Amino acid sequence: MADLSLRIVLTGLAIITALVIGLLLRRALVNRLKKNTDLDAWLVQTLGVIVVIPTLIIAAIATPVILSWSVNKLIILWVQATALLQLDQNTIISSSKNIIATIFLIALGLGIARTARNLTVRGLEANRIDINMRTLIGRTFFILILCLTGFWILSLWNIPVGLPVATVGIVTLALTVAIQDILKDLVAGFYILIERPFFIGNLISTATYTGRVENVELRATKLRLTSGEEVTIPNSLVFGGIVVNNSYYGERRAGITVTLPQEDFQKDETPERILAAVNEIEHVLEKPSPTVLFSSYTEQKITLTLRFWIATEQPSTVTDVMYTIHIVFPQADLAVVELAGNI
Repeated sequence: MADLSLRIVLTGLAIITALVIGLLLRRALVNRLKKNTDLDAWLVQTLGVIVVIPTLIIAAIATPVILSWSVNKLIILWVQATALLQLDQNTIISSSKNIIATIFLIALGLGIARTARNLTVRGLEANRIDINMRTLIGRTFFILILCLTGFWILSLWNIPVGLPVATVGIVTLALTVAIQDILKDLVAGFYILIERPFFIGNLISTATYTGRVENVELRATKLRLTSGEEVTIPNSLVFGGIVVNNSYYGERRAGITVTLPQEDFQKDETPERILAAVNEIEHVLEKPSPTVLFSSYTEQKITLTLRFWIATEQPSTVTDVMYTIHIVFPQADLAVVELAGNI
């Protein structure tokens, strides 16, 4: 009884020791890869898990040996089990190797694909290639590496390439009929990345929404609305609809109406005072120059329309102009008629 208790304790210690050693090796490897390489997090974690597996295998082999079995008994048990299942030992060993290799290739292939995608996007950024094209090239590398990994796995299991290709063809034909809308979104997504009507980070307006482009995915375009929400729009609607790119040019025009009582209006003096006040504001652009036009005359009141240009990323300048004109003409009614684009 005491001998059995000792064997159980030794077995527990062996498992714990193997697990601790494996985790320490994993931690050291993961920290080193994160600091010294640009590998994707998925690949780093995959390599970390692979390091733990050998120590656990050693512990699994040692456990039955410690628990009263000798090595010879372990071999006899293995032979009896394979005979009972009517399996060839070489087939079992070969299949086990293929399963482990398949799992390893899937994890490694996915990690390498993600790393290649990230490095491609980052490397092309240094060459000043726009983000849409970088994203498209990165995704192309990602898909190619996954396809190569799939063919490698097929060759590992000695599966003829013709069979999966024919299967994929039949499935593709069936899916083409069943998911036409999704395919339209996929094609539209590639066209958006290639034709570049807008870039990721641009502020755009569609028929329904206005927001900043967060990402152009294969199926949908994600916008962060000016009100703070995120909206996902199918690519086919974006590509087939009218899209206003508010960030394409560096400047935009704004307009403000100034309504004054007739007695406070001087034909030459009033427009000059408005223009002088506007030109003093820092973020109002000098070119094109601000203009003041006589817009309407109703009920003893005269309405002037002030138009000026501001930088695209500084819409708050409209507020500064409104405040400045109010100081110069406190009796005037002010209204914004052009808010420097749909912002």
